[in-house]
Amino acid sequence: MHIEILTVRATQPNTGAAATAITGDSLTIKNGRGQIRVLAGWGSRQVAGFSQIIVPSGHDTTRNYRAGVSIGSGLLTMPLDMKLPIEAQEVIAPTIAGSNVAGDIELDSYLVHYADFPGISMRSITAEQAESRAEKFTTVEAQVASNATGDYATEAINTDSDLLKTNRDYAVLGMSSRVAVHALVLGAPDFGNVRVGCPGCLKPEITNQWFMLQSRVHGLPLVPVFNTGNRGQVNLGFVDDENAAATDITLYLALLK
Repeated sequence: MHIEILTVRATQPNTGAAATAITGDSLTIKNGRGQIRVLAGWGSRQVAGFSQIIVPSGHDTTRNYRAGVSIGSGLLTMPLDMKLPIEAQEVIAPTIAGSNVAGDIELDSYLVHYADFPGISMRSITAEQAESRAEKFTTVEAQVASNATGDYATEAINTDSDLLKTNRDYAVLGMSSRVAVHALVLGAPDFGNVRVGCPGCLKPEITNQWFMLQSRVHGLPLVPVFNTGNRGQVNLGFVDDENAAATDITLYLALLK
């Protein structure tokens, strides 16, 4: 099993423009086996607009799935328990509508789930397993500098503090930030060297337990696990529009038995 975040952007999209994948991501769905589904979607707008995703195997090739997005950051565009099916190696065609101001970047993200991805099998557990195996709870807080380009900005989780126990497994319950941003992300060798992510909206009751919530509503092992032996390569960060500034992010963790 494998999950990863896919983020797209459009500059000054006005009433609708094709979005492109941000640096490090791709519009081509990877060649997984079995079911591939989008488990969550969210958007950020400086002017109210919409988020649209079209795939060849979808409902239709005109709109397929379109949802309105109000002004704000990290706003959900899919019901929490929705699973949007998608096929291996399809090229998605996302469209973003929003600001008509020169230089304004509008963003959408999707959390993509692969039932079976040969060569990559991220470490993850169910919410119930995380609860039963939790020994202690802790957080990592880091201030991550922005690149203000609509790309991911990250730093190693031991950059600002290095207090996690050595060579132990930690479950990632969720993330939050002090200011609204588009998305919060975490990458690790334990995740196949890709990023998982959650909305950066100021709704900690959702985001600080994001992966636990996703696991419960979808009935899947969606709580990522990493070992602190890799902590120098576990990178916490975010993505936001051209107005982004340095952002304080909190990572919510359970030390596992």
